[in-house]
Amino acid sequence: MSGNSRLTEVSIVLAAYNALEYSRACLESIREYTPIPYELVLVDNGSSDGTKEYFETIPGARIIRNETNLGFPRGYNYGMKACNGQYIVLINNDCIVSCNWLSNLLSCACSDAAIGMVGPRGNRINGVQRIEQEFNNLEEFYRFTEIFNKPDPKKWFEVKKLVGFCLLLKREVMDKIGYFDESYGLGTHEDIDYALRARQAGFKLFCAGDVFTYHFSHRTFLANNINLQEIYKHNKFIFNQKWSLYKVNKAE
Repeated sequence: MSGNSRLTEVSIVLAAYNALEYSRACLESIREYTPIPYELVLVDNGSSDGTKEYFETIPGARIIRNETNLGFPRGYNYGMKACNGQYIVLINNDCIVSCNWLSNLLSCACSDAAIGMVGPRGNRINGVQRIEQEFNNLEEFYRFTEIFNKPDPKKWFEVKKLVGFCLLLKREVMDKIGYFDESYGLGTHEDIDYALRARQAGFKLFCAGDVFTYHFSHRTFLANNINLQEIYKHNKFIFNQKWSLYKVNKAE
């Protein structure tokens, strides 16, 4: 790992609270399908299922250990503050990546200086990035992405928001707007909030339509018996209050 005085090109940040089998599958796919040099920052949010011990077996990874579950926003904030990359990838631990995933995201991000954040297509997410695509096994997924992930700038398109299951941002975005809003607690809505703040600061958001990332969806909540519906409803209220206030202030 490089020291803080020297930026690396790409940092990949993954945070986890239990759900070890998904973290392992995600990290194995990253290590297998990422030929581009990168630093890996792993945040353990107080796991008790062997996640911490598994993270310690990953060669060269920078590990941040929290004693309790601080939630997605705060956990990823710790990771973002620790990384050195000019480009920072935030990925959920229940994702699987494949060929060309990072190179295509980077190509899209670098195609326009005004682009601040880029996300892939994916399944089991909300919004325009979503593709209804399921697979019986990983072999089917990899066969699909061998074709889907062929570099193709014609598939890139600008969006109004990005879902945070897999998200690449330029360091200047983080330098300008800071980190995730930790008032969203355990998580949900912090990613859309961050994307809107980036747009508000003048950055473009793009979907790299030549990348498909598989998303199992909400496995941390399910693995830990966390009431997702209740959290989603609460955070939607926080989100609506915050952005309604912004609109009122902007009108004034």
